[in-house]
Amino acid sequence: MTLKTYKKAMCASAFLAAIAMSGGAFATEGISESFELATAGATAETVNPSLSGNGTVAAAMLPAATGMGYPISTNHTQALEIAGTVTYTEGGSPTTKASQVDFMFKVEPTDELEDPTGNDIRVALAVGTNAANTTTAPIKLWCKTTSGGSAGWVDLASAVTTGSWMRATLVLDYDAGKCSVSLDGNPALNGTEKWFFFANDGGDYVASITMVGSTMVDDFVVTHTALASYEPAGSDATITPAGTSVAVDYGYINKYGVTTDQVASDAVVNATSGMKISEKFVAGLDPKSDTKFELKTMTPVSGQANQMKVTFPGDGSTYTVTVSSDRAGATTTSTADTPTATAAKTTAGETINEATVTLPAGVVGYIHLKATK
Repeated sequence: MTLKTYKKAMCASAFLAAIAMSGGAFATEGISESFELATAGATAETVNPSLSGNGTVAAAMLPAATGMGYPISTNHTQALEIAGTVTYTEGGSPTTKASQVDFMFKVEPTDELEDPTGNDIRVALAVGTNAANTTTAPIKLWCKTTSGGSAGWVDLASAVTTGSWMRATLVLDYDAGKCSVSLDGNPALNGTEKWFFFANDGGDYVASITMVGSTMVDDFVVTHTALASYEPAGSDATITPAGTSVAVDYGYINKYGVTTDQVASDAVVNATSGMKISEKFVAGLDPKSDTKFELKTMTPVSGQANQMKVTFPGDGSTYTVTVSSDRAGATTTSTADTPTATAAKTTAGETINEATVTLPAGVVGYIHLKATK
């Protein structure tokens, strides 16, 4: 199954079985379609006139999922079965351009993954072919990895169990000519970056999305506002040097059991986190844990347009959460209310904080997290 997105005037085709929204609230424009309550055997266009093609509602079993903005909170027993193509078409106005696409898909490998053709393809997401004698298939993206480079297939996940359900997320940043992709809430990386370049850089916008193959989809969401982005591993997080050195904060040293040698060398005690003791100290984290100082979840605030609740770990520091319309954070559009600690704990036992931010409409809003002590 594949998903491709094309700019306006072309049908956006997809080699994959799902696309998922990255955090934003469901818009009044666009589509938010679950097939759970539809009549069994109903065609795609019967369920929603914005859909057309070879799709019918059929029995399926989607397990309830948790995580960043997951649309499915209870088990589902129906989904849209695709046998050929199903296309969703936007309204055709620049104000209704697709900016986020979200859906669940059943991982069904293709017999032969072909290169997309046509000059209007922005990006394609696909389940690749099986290797011999395996029960897994790769998830691939048709894009450019460098500006001005050549489009090609890039592996996002090397081995996903066939027949399983997965959620995919595409965020389309037209100004930058890039998109980001998340699988089951985990951002796919282009090297150290989360953004991939459009396969074709035409100035128009994605007006339709087509799902191609033999698969099933559910909770199909396309929206146009409340875009949000955060980078993994804390690369959009800032740690300001502490006024008090960790070397003389004996309460912190005794609480977490770090040695004077580790403090003196400012060691990285846990390689998974990649953070030095001084950084963990300012962020209010256990230096021995694999917890990173980063946003953990983003979820829409019910009934509040463009508002997003974010969570992040840390205990004992001062935290600031801001939103900017540019990646560098030069133009602040929103500052969160004072982050408050909650009773929830991570598996490492660290406190989770939460804050609410307002995202700019119509553009990608970059969320920045800062800790000071």
